[in-house]
Amino acid sequence: MAAMWQQLHGVMGLWLLLAVGLALLSGVLRSARFKGWLGERLVRRWLAQGLDPQHYHALHDLTLRLPDGSTTQIDHVVVSVHGVFVLETKHLQGWIFGAERQKDWTQTFYRHRVRFQNPLRQNWRHLKALETLLGVPLAHLHSVVVLTGTAQFKTAMPAQVVQGAAVVPYVRSFNAQLLAPEAVQRILQQLDAQRLAPTRATHRAHVAHLRQRHVRAEGASPASTRVLATVPATPTPTPTPPAPAPEPAPAPAPAPAAAPRPPRPLADAVEAAIPGRAEPVLHPEPQPITPQAAAPCPRCAAPLVARSVSRDDGAWLHFWRCQRFPECRHMQPRAAQVLPLQE
Repeated sequence: MAAMWQQLHGVMGLWLLLAVGLALLSGVLRSARFKGWLGERLVRRWLAQGLDPQHYHALHDLTLRLPDGSTTQIDHVVVSVHGVFVLETKHLQGWIFGAERQKDWTQTFYRHRVRFQNPLRQNWRHLKALETLLGVPLAHLHSVVVLTGTAQFKTAMPAQVVQGAAVVPYVRSFNAQLLAPEAVQRILQQLDAQRLAPTRATHRAHVAHLRQRHVRAEGASPASTRVLATVPATPTPTPTPPAPAPEPAPAPAPAPAAAPRPPRPLADAVEAAIPGRAEPVLHPEPQPITPQAAAPCPRCAAPLVARSVSRDDGAWLHFWRCQRFPECRHMQPRAAQVLPLQE
């Protein structure tokens, strides 16, 4: 019996270790660091298989130090006579919504929505860094964002964004010669001399610098400035000066002239078409009544319909109008039946 319990405990321990291992593996596979590593490995393989190494020289995971002491990390750089291609890799899933000049893009995965920085804007800083360090004109630098996951654009995908292995034909599509072979060798030597060692310590230092820059950006935001400005300082007591003599009250300003009445073409036309109109009834608005039947239009024999138009003083004009208006513009006065107001 004891031996059976020992075997059962051993089997349960193995299952428990297997469950813990699977949970840890699932967490690693879902981590952003692993997804970034996987995407960069895929792009590295596509470039090695699709580009001729004699004409295209690929460098990976470059960390460069800028003149101000900060660092920048570039996933891939391809140097050729057709220019310097700067590649930013993103391993994403779900639906992507974003435009070329938007600050942030949106990733939708089932019911989860995440906003992240536009990778084209992120890669723009890489281009400016290479322009400063290498002395290469910005027109000779090509920005490329490679999506390695299963993400799909639900908006118009920018021209500098490619999916998967399509990065190879995109790089090959540039045929104009922008750099001489000597300039290509010089750029490769500069990158090899200025890049930092691709070690874990270099990566940690770069991440720490990014966090410090993010904290400084938050500290200089207008919202934090407004919060600090609302804290009042301790007042210093000062002697109260004597009150000045009261000044005479200014004369009241003249009332502004009444604004001109806006034109009312329909009401003016009705008033002009009704000769001998009596004074209007000064009630706010008559209660709806059913007009009596009228004779047909004397011009075209079409039926007449009852119409009412309000005036500026609140009165209403009641008249008959031809049903074929505006083809026929015949109008004639109609007696208004207004109920008295209840006290």
